[in-house]
Amino acid sequence: MRFVFIGPKASGKSFMGREFASRRGLEFFDVDAVIEEMYEAEAGEKLCFRDIYKKVGKDSFREYEAKAVLKLEERDWVVVSTGGSTFLEPKNRESLRKNSTVVMITGDNEVLWERISKEGTPAYLINEADPKDAFFKRADMIKEIYTPFADFVVEGSVKTIDECVTEIENRVEDFMTLKMFAPSSFGDLVRVSTFGESHGKGVGVVLDGIRPGIEMNSEIIQTELDRRKPGQSKITTKRDESDTINILSGIYDGKTTGTPIAMVVYNKDQDSSKYDNLKNIFRPGHADFGFYKKFGVRDHRGGGRSSGRETVARVASGAVAKDILKKEYGIDITAYTMQIGKVKADAANNDFSTIENNIIRTADPKAAKEMEKYIVDLMEEKDSVGGLVEVKIDGLPAGLGDPVFFKMDARLSQAVFSIGTIKGVEIGDGFAVASKSGKENNDPITSKGFETNNSGGILGGITNGDSIVLRAAVKPTPSISQEQKTVTKDGKDETITITGRHDPCIVPRIIPVIESMIALVVLDSISIQESINPDWRK
Repeated sequence: MRFVFIGPKASGKSFMGREFASRRGLEFFDVDAVIEEMYEAEAGEKLCFRDIYKKVGKDSFREYEAKAVLKLEERDWVVVSTGGSTFLEPKNRESLRKNSTVVMITGDNEVLWERISKEGTPAYLINEADPKDAFFKRADMIKEIYTPFADFVVEGSVKTIDECVTEIENRVEDFMTLKMFAPSSFGDLVRVSTFGESHGKGVGVVLDGIRPGIEMNSEIIQTELDRRKPGQSKITTKRDESDTINILSGIYDGKTTGTPIAMVVYNKDQDSSKYDNLKNIFRPGHADFGFYKKFGVRDHRGGGRSSGRETVARVASGAVAKDILKKEYGIDITAYTMQIGKVKADAANNDFSTIENNIIRTADPKAAKEMEKYIVDLMEEKDSVGGLVEVKIDGLPAGLGDPVFFKMDARLSQAVFSIGTIKGVEIGDGFAVASKSGKENNDPITSKGFETNNSGGILGGITNGDSIVLRAAVKPTPSISQEQKTVTKDGKDETITITGRHDPCIVPRIIPVIESMIALVVLDSISIQESINPDWRK
């Protein structure tokens, strides 16, 4: 991360940048000063940047600017001050904005001219018939061009440098909070906020919006967490975590209290040493590269916040929602494996009572062994595999969801897509509708209900009372023990082989996560509907 101060000449950007750097304990670089150092190293002559401009001419000076910017691009956590024509050049601007917070310092032109004229007429204005008028026009042009590229603008001509820097500090803190904000809250009336990282002290959640007096205990939540936890079979990671739930608040004497339910699972078996060699390199297929480009910093230990370990919090809160839906509304949510790699389950063989009796969590007992073998074979090749999960939501009344931006299918898709390993979601016949005619796709309605369910239980964004059918495509686990091409943080080509403990197939463990996200959406939707029409189920 860099902090780049820009603005017209005499705006005070260098003074403010230097003071900001001093307060923050960061290095400060003025592009003009860097040019002076480069010129002295090449020409053996020490000149100020104005004299360098006069001596080498415009074109050569622009080359010095470009070299200075490239030199600064290599620096991280520094403060840079630049202005004039440097930021006007598109390539320089792109380089300076990369992984930076850009602060625009502006000011009243009369004040700026008074400041700059004390040092004499700038070299670039010497040949102007009216230097002051030319300065005003150039200052206005710079303000117009620079401002859209700034993260925020500070007026520097009416306050002292100390006052301006204090304002900048406050603005930077607010901006960085926004910039570093990775949304960790979900839902409206029933709302979850999760926290924690893979190799931190633990992961947890605060669940709000649950009515008081509902029977609830840790066993209900632990049962769901046990379905998700690592080390449960030969095709899951060997990380040894009990994932024991700790309820901090919101449940007392076996019932919800109506206050936020806070829960945490402490990490016990994290081994960060396996990730030491990954600190400055990006893992193919992981969020490393994008996370670093977005935030300028990342927790390399197991992926930090982008690790699948964060789904513990989803399952803990989803277990509460799922249990309430079953007991209070008679709604069942059942997810199961339909496909592992090239091995597909046969829906004709589905026996939902067998889902938890095989390590694949498929409803087709005949396909279970073949799917298991497929995963084991790839494990021996140091590879991984993805799959397809289908979910059925039964017992859901008609009338949930909204017709425009809050469609039930949109909310469900967003919830499932928010799970890191999901790369595709379809509802009902999904992408198959592209090859159907209207007559083939429509679900005929009779006095007994819908004859077919191509819509997957949702029409116009609102549930129609039929079963909701959703399918999610799960990508192969990206951590594989084969050599792969990648790059370092510096953009250098490298090869990498991932070691450590990883799932060869995440599909069986992702099933309770998908169920949990769906349960949270459905319970939230019911709460919203009940606030609109308390008698909606009658």
